[in-house]
Amino acid sequence: MDVCVLNKSSIDSSEYQLLLVDDSSLNLDTLLACLGDTYDLRVAINGESALAVIAEGYIPDLVLLDIMMPDMDGYEVCLRLKSNEKTADIPIIFLSALGSDTDQAKGLELGAVDYISKPCNPAIVSRRVQTHLELKDHKDRLRKMVRNKTLELTEAYKDLKLVHDQMLQQEKMASIGQLAAGVAHEINNPAGFIGSNLNSLQKYVGKMNKGITVMEQLIESVGQADLTKQLKEMKRTLKFHFIQEDIDDLIVESKDGIERIAAIVRNLKNFSRSEDDTLVETDLQKCLEGSLNIAWNEIKYKAKIEKDFHKTPPILCLPQQLGQVFINLLVNAAQAIEDQGVIIVSLEQINEWVVVKIKDNGSGISEENLQRVFDAFYTTKKADHGTGLGLSICHDIVQKHEGAISVESTVGEGTCFTIKLPISAKSLDAERV
Repeated sequence: MDVCVLNKSSIDSSEYQLLLVDDSSLNLDTLLACLGDTYDLRVAINGESALAVIAEGYIPDLVLLDIMMPDMDGYEVCLRLKSNEKTADIPIIFLSALGSDTDQAKGLELGAVDYISKPCNPAIVSRRVQTHLELKDHKDRLRKMVRNKTLELTEAYKDLKLVHDQMLQQEKMASIGQLAAGVAHEINNPAGFIGSNLNSLQKYVGKMNKGITVMEQLIESVGQADLTKQLKEMKRTLKFHFIQEDIDDLIVESKDGIERIAAIVRNLKNFSRSEDDTLVETDLQKCLEGSLNIAWNEIKYKAKIEKDFHKTPPILCLPQQLGQVFINLLVNAAQAIEDQGVIIVSLEQINEWVVVKIKDNGSGISEENLQRVFDAFYTTKKADHGTGLGLSICHDIVQKHEGAISVESTVGEGTCFTIKLPISAKSLDAERV
């Protein structure tokens, strides 16, 4: 193989690895003289040997690549490197005596970051290599930070989904309130530091952008028109402006996601707050909104929510228990829809009653099953989808509030549950559900 490895013990140790590809020993000597004391270098004298050494596992931080070489020119080598996922992000600087704009444009279009004309000026080579390595470091660090934050958000979302899945099985959990409170607390902590990290990331990106701007200004202040032009062309090729703008948008969207998680955690805390026998004056619209937020992960892939809320007076009730009723009915409605459907949630006052209706256009319930839906342990679901206690518990909770719950359904058209609650409850049974 036509490749030369420079032993790291013979030069100053460096964290950067460079691959020099040139069939001219004179050019290689020049590059080695100006870079050898700073970087860990490896040399290949043609395109085939350069690709071979990379295929063996050597992944350089930057490639200095001659264009005019026998058998395989630098354009072909660049094309192959950019088409390989493992090497696509390696910065490539072309070296060539070809000085036309067309030749330079071709190299940059293939993915190179820069173009240095031969004979090489050691000072220019050294400075450009340093600049592109710094830019690569900034990009790598930013990519890693974004990837880490994305993974953290993904894990937070998985945790949140797990909470939702657990709540959908709430009839199996005798202590659902305590469980939900604990989970909400656990989610609140990672969501807090993810939000803090995103704020830090936003500041770091701002500083990095300022640093890039200063570096550009320094390069332009040198007064070399060719260098300034190449810099602008590099920024256009790498879509620098788009990346800088898109990073800000990504961070803003991620922060918005954290705010949504925080809102759901607040709803979980409200839902799971311990209740005593004291009635609370409650706005049922807020109670319904909170229940929709908690059940949303189960609903969003199956149905669109339509709200028909009218102003109603507050009622004396146990809001967490009514929230349990609403969540159960909303989840059942979503599960009754096979593909995509609509769930209509309405709220209105009729005489001395506040009436809540939850209607879906799902598969419906047969007349035979409709007579038994509120019976304990009766269910038409599979064994791992319910115990048959959910609607029975809903029935008991509504009755404890001196209200009534009823159901109407047509097979193939959908189901509507109606809950009537008195505006002024006289008393609640001492025994709570």
